[in-house]
Amino acid sequence: MNKRRVQKSTPENERAILDAALTLAVTAGYEGTTMSEVARLSGLPIGSVYWHFENKEQLFADLIEFCFETWKADHTGPTNRDLLRRSIAGSAGGSSNPENKTEAFWILALLFALERRLADNKARQKYLEVRKQMFELMVARVEPQIPPEVLAADPEFGRKMVVLGRALTDGFYIAACAGDEIDFAEFADLSASAVEALIARRASQLLEETGA
Repeated sequence: MNKRRVQKSTPENERAILDAALTLAVTAGYEGTTMSEVARLSGLPIGSVYWHFENKEQLFADLIEFCFETWKADHTGPTNRDLLRRSIAGSAGGSSNPENKTEAFWILALLFALERRLADNKARQKYLEVRKQMFELMVARVEPQIPPEVLAADPEFGRKMVVLGRALTDGFYIAACAGDEIDFAEFADLSASAVEALIARRASQLLEETGA
């Protein structure tokens, strides 16, 4: 029987382990993070780490879920511009600073999507699952800000805008990781202006087509 099911987890210890793993992950990466180092940094015995997490894959899978909860709370805003500013200037821009651990972690998580050799890795599978959830949450937040007539003409339009926004954000994560010297706040506003212009152009086209 799985010992995680028969032994009681301690929430305080689990949080300490996740915090230690997050600190190591953003500095040493997935390969450089070891269960023994997580134990040392958390101040807990190695047996306690394995008590809560059966292996490193499971630890990183739970860490992705842990960071996702923070992401859901942070990525809100009344307008699409606010959402893109938070994604690009806040998350991607902030990810270059290892002190900003929950943002810096998403660079590592993004690498899981690129590492096809980790196809069976639980952490990669969890990231891809969470990535889909992120997408659907952003669709739910973006669609209400798109004119109803645009969505009526093209029900997938909101999803297309989220695909575009996510592609931009992923690109800026890579820019941050590469150390590109750019003003993330400026490019967040430029990206938002581009998305707004696309929405406005589509609405205008529909008006012309209907002769309204």
